[in-house]
Order: sequence, then C-alpha cells, then structure tokens
Amino acid sequence: MTKLTSFLLLSTLLTPAAIASGEVETIEVTAARTGDLARAGVSLSVIEGTALENRQVYRLADVLAEVPGMAAATAGSVGGQTQLRLRGAEANQLLVLVDGVELNDPAAGDEVQFEHLTGLDIERIEVARAPLSAVWGSDAVAGVINIITKRAEEGVQGHVGGEYGAFDTKRLYGAVGTGSETFTSRLAVGYGKSDGTNVSRTGDEDDGYENLTVSGAIGVTPSEDFRLDLTMRHTDAESEFDGTDFATGLPADSDNRTENHSTTLGAAARMSLLDGRWQQGLRVTFLDTSIDNYVGEAADGATSAQRLGLYADAAFTLSEGHTLTLAVDHENTDFTQEGIAQPWGDPNQKRSMDVTGFVAAYQGDVLEGLTLNASVRHDDNSDFKNFTSWRFALSQDLMDGRGKVYASAARAQKAPTFVERFGFYSDQFVGNPDLTPERSVSVEVGGSYDVLPEKLTLGAAVYRTRLKDEINGFVFDPASGLYTAGNVDGKSKRDGFELTADARPVDGFSLSASYAFVNAKEPDGADGYKRELRRPKHSGSIVATWEATSALTLTASAAYTGEALDTFFPPWPLASETLTLKSYVLARVTGAYRINDHVSITARVENAFDEQYENIVGFATPGAAAYAGLRIAL
Repeated sequence: MTKLTSFLLLSTLLTPAAIASGEVETIEVTAARTGDLARAGVSLSVIEGTALENRQVYRLADVLAEVPGMAAATAGSVGGQTQLRLRGAEANQLLVLVDGVELNDPAAGDEVQFEHLTGLDIERIEVARAPLSAVWGSDAVAGVINIITKRAEEGVQGHVGGEYGAFDTKRLYGAVGTGSETFTSRLAVGYGKSDGTNVSRTGDEDDGYENLTVSGAIGVTPSEDFRLDLTMRHTDAESEFDGTDFATGLPADSDNRTENHSTTLGAAARMSLLDGRWQQGLRVTFLDTSIDNYVGEAADGATSAQRLGLYADAAFTLSEGHTLTLAVDHENTDFTQEGIAQPWGDPNQKRSMDVTGFVAAYQGDVLEGLTLNASVRHDDNSDFKNFTSWRFALSQDLMDGRGKVYASAARAQKAPTFVERFGFYSDQFVGNPDLTPERSVSVEVGGSYDVLPEKLTLGAAVYRTRLKDEINGFVFDPASGLYTAGNVDGKSKRDGFELTADARPVDGFSLSASYAFVNAKEPDGADGYKRELRRPKHSGSIVATWEATSALTLTASAAYTGEALDTFFPPWPLASETLTLKSYVLARVTGAYRINDHVSITARVENAFDEQYENIVGFATPGAAAYAGLRIAL
C-alpha cells in the first residue's frame, strides 16, 4: 500500500460522511493538534493585529525579530535575504504557517523568505518557542510561527491607505470584505516599491526592491457544525543585490537582481460531532515558488518548488478535561534547479520526496490544575530512514490561576534540504547526497506569574538542546575545489534562558519587555566547541504603546542585539576569518492620529538612533528613515 493510499484511507476514517449535531469551535491550526496552547507547556508569544497596526509594520521580520530568543540576519537593504534563527537553531528549523499552509520554501533550502513576507491583513501571530516536530514534523525543530490572516465580519467593511518616505519608498494597500451568518469573503492587496540603499561598503549604487502581495479568504458555514475555509496568498517580488568583489571578498556595486514568485492555496474543512466532543479536520494545501537570478539581463540560475500537502485530524473529548487527537498527513515535494552546465558540474535537475506522518496527541488534567501533554509522531520518508519524534510536557496552575509552571522534553528531527543534498552553484557550492538528518533532544522549564492581576505579568524559561549531526553548509571539498555540506561529528549545544514582562499600569498604556541569553556552540573538530555564527548571546526589546487621546496613539520600541560572530571569506588563497559583529540598538517610533471615523494619518521613524551596523559581514544596512501615510476606512 502506498503512502498516499494510506493517507486517503485514514483520512476517510477520520471524516464521517454524516454530520451530527453540535457546534464547531474556531480552532486555529497551531492548536488543532496540540489542544489548548495555554495549557500545552510551551513558551508562547502572541502578536495581535492591532499591535502590528500601531507599529505600522511592513516587513513581518521586523517585529518577529523582537520575539525572545530570535536573531535576525539581513543582507543589507530592504528586500535583502533575511534569516530568523530561534534559540540558536538554524533558519530552516523554524516552521512558518500562514492560514495552515507551510511557507518553508524547498527552493530556498527550506527557509522562509522573510524579506518578502509583509504584514498585509494579519489578524494574529502565534510564536511557539518549543520543539514541535512531534506534531508538525521536520521543519519544527526550534518552534512554530503561526500567522492568521483577517476574516470578514458581517456587513461590508474595508480600508485603503498609502505612505511615502525615505529612499523614495512608496506603499499602497487596501482590503475589502463582506459577510453574513453563512458566508464571508475578504480580499487584500499591498504594493510597495523602494529605491533602497547602498548595500556595499563602497560605491553609491542603491539596491531597490518591489513587492506585490495579494491575500484572500472565503468562509462558508452552512450549519452550526460545519465550516469550510478557502485561502490564498500570492507574492511577486524583485530585489536588486550586489555581487562579490573577488579582489576584496566583500559586496560591491553590480547589476544583479532576483525575481521571486510565491503562491499558497489552502482548503480546510472542520466539523463537530456528538455535541462538540468529536472535532474533525481535513486540509489540502499547495505551495508553488520560484527564484530566478539575473546578472544584468542574463539569466544566472533558478530554483523552483511545489509542495502538495494533505492533512487530517480528529480530536476526541474522552471526558471533561481529556482530549485525544489522531492525525495523519502526507506531503509530496518537487524541487527543480536550472542553470548553465559546466564541465565540472550540471545544475539542471529535478528531485522529489514524499513524507507521510502519523500523529497521536493527548492533553489531559491528570490532577487538579496539572495538565499532561503527550505527542508522538512517526514519519515515513521516501529518502531517509523512518523516524519517531515525541514531546511530553507537564503544566501546573498555581495560586488560583495567577501563576503557572511547566516542564517539557522533546525529540525532533530536521531532514537535509534539496539544496544541501543536490544543489550546484558554479564556482561556489556542490551538494552532498550522503547527508543524514539532524536530530535533537531538548528539555525546558518555565513559568509565568501575574504579580498584579491585569497589571503586571512576569515570565521566565530555561532550555537545553543537544543537536546531533548538525549540517555545516561550508565544508571545503578538495575533489571539486568548491564548498559542500557535511554532517558535523559530535553534538551541538544550544542553551539559554528568557525573561519577559508585560505591564498595563494605567488604562491606555502598555509596556512589554524581554531579555534572552542564547549560548549556541558546535564542535570545532578538535575536541572543543566554538560559537555558532550570527547568533548573539544577548538580545532584548522594550515596546511601549500609549493611547494619548481617543484619537492619538503613540508607540515606541527599542531592540538590542548583542555581539555575534560571522565568517569572512577573503580572496583565494587566503583562509576564511571569523569576525565579531558589533552590538546595536534599533529604535522605532510610530504615531497615528484619527481625524474622524474614516480618516487617519500615520507617521513613523525607523532606526531612530541612526545606528551604523551589519548583521552579515560586508552588508551595510539602512540608516534613520522617516515615513508618513494616510489611511481611509470605508
């Protein structure tokens, strides 16, 4: 029996043809398999859509970088490659979902192209800072970012807006929706274009950027116990970037650009049986991406990928406070690379992989206030040995719910990417088809306490992760004279702790602060350890929002990134060097004034202290920048 046949058979068993009476609960996709996240024993950050609007967020990476334990690395100007690393993990070990569709891009080494992910029409973001491979599989080694877009309400609603500012940046956006008790639809469009800034340390050529994003959602609720959601998101983006000056090893002005196209589609049906004691879910998702590189007008290689995902889950309420979830999913992924064949290598290829996962998860109150979470997942992979991941957590309520402590342990796996295994880039990189998956075991202890109910909440978490067979993508291959990927002998260490505080001392004023210590080390090949690159040990942020009047809202934030290491590759035959990237603080101030019920004006200043910094060696970042805009509600 094939894996796909197994999936379809089990999904049929999990989806009864008849619909019994009951009420469908609104269950977001992160919680659909794990139960109630508040009781799941995970460190959780939640960013509401109103906070994104107050902060006038265009690139989601700007606000996600302030999540405790998150480190951002951007190749210079807006549109430059952006990587996010959570708790010392690699960028491709963080799963990102938008309306239940996985954004991790096989054409980009399983990383999310955060440089193109905008804040268009976002309702809510959940960041689960915990290994969740036992629920979601390979890409969730470090955690999960779940992005939920807005849905239409009853009646007609919508808005349009625009802004203009530094670097000749123009942005237009709008959304319209309509809804009734049984049908809702919403469409949002955002367009941005910027001349950008000069990425290299020398020269004067600016690297521009253009992005068009369209997001849509349709919801159908024919009865109280059934709901169907259809979602889509499409992005066309073009980024200009600098090549490498082989005389210095640093970026230098050049006429290079990348075109990116990404489309996601999702269809999700949920139903409720037996007065809500049996919750059903069935989803179909599709991802289609392409990355085309150009030097001048000449094509310089391309990668593309398509992924079809089928997911089914059934959650049974065994008794009050006890839920058992059974799930199965199947993903088929195709990867294509195109380029100019060389005598020493040919990039042109097509690859595919199938993975079927079987999940069992339990959440239950074993004692008063004590919740047990247990998840086990078995992955049947067409290219690697089968693997079983697991996660167990205990969460205890304290002091009549004012406090909570939790402890967890988890086993996770990240499969090598198509690029790591088969990628070929002339004069740069050749893949290694003999790579083995990375595997980790993690433990965490944390908690939170309402020092002053609804006024001040403090939180803390301590974690320890050991990663075996970490993949190093910069291993010199003497046979080809190129770099390749290889598994590192020994275990990498990722240890740290996080502190958080959320305060609402008076009505209309909120303050949140966080600090994270991350100690990420990998074996150095000589029975010792060395710090991993682009992972600062110290980071933190402060965000304050003040509703000064019923019409005026002000927000100020400051994000600190400590010193980090990076590698500089000077011209051959000089050896690579490990350099220290200096610490920096990025300050942001925004304001919005509502003239009347329909019209608001906005303003913001980014990098208010005009910090001159790099978080990738050689890539200069923008200085202080100001923007102003107008928003009109229908």
